[in-house]
Amino acid sequence: MAVLRQLALLLWKNYTLQKRKVLVTVLELFLPLLFSGILIWLRLKIQSENVPNATIYPGQSIQELPLFFTFPPPGDTWELAYIPSHSDAAKTVTETVRRALVINMRVRGFPSEKDFEDYIRYDNRSSSVLAAVVFEHPFNHSKEPLPLAVKYHLRFSYTRRNYMWTQTDSFFLKETEGWHTTSLFPLFPNPGPREPTSPDGGEPGEKLG
Repeated sequence: MAVLRQLALLLWKNYTLQKRKVLVTVLELFLPLLFSGILIWLRLKIQSENVPNATIYPGQSIQELPLFFTFPPPGDTWELAYIPSHSDAAKTVTETVRRALVINMRVRGFPSEKDFEDYIRYDNRSSSVLAAVVFEHPFNHSKEPLPLAVKYHLRFSYTRRNYMWTQTDSFFLKETEGWHTTSLFPLFPNPGPREPTSPDGGEPGEKLG
């Protein structure tokens, strides 16, 4: 009986408080109903699209370069950097890559990664750099050949060179910087393919570089 008496006392206390604050009581009852009604209305307004079959895109050729490579920066040409610059072998490999790409591109060497980073930070011409090939080998002299097990890594610009060429509905609304490597999925996912009109995957455009 003591428990029931305490429960009745608690209910009477809450009733008294709510009776003294009529507006608060009305809002507590009305707002949940309002928000629930808005959610139901939005759900009814959304038109779902039935896609019974899988979306199959054509294969992407690795023998042809994306279109944006043929449009270098105004008044300039694309640059392919290599490190270290004192190695004839590193320069030969980079020049071979330039000729194989068959586009208007020049090769620029840097003594160290620090020099390359300074060039990217402080030189206005660095906007034409597509990538840098860093050979991880301490070449003792310029004529030293590459080792049998060649180790290297590629460094790309934080600002994507292809941001105006990604096939999106409105690239003005897209982020032009970063490759979104910290995200596994888009911030606002859509049902179906992320970029349904882009056979190469769309944003952020890893294929287009």
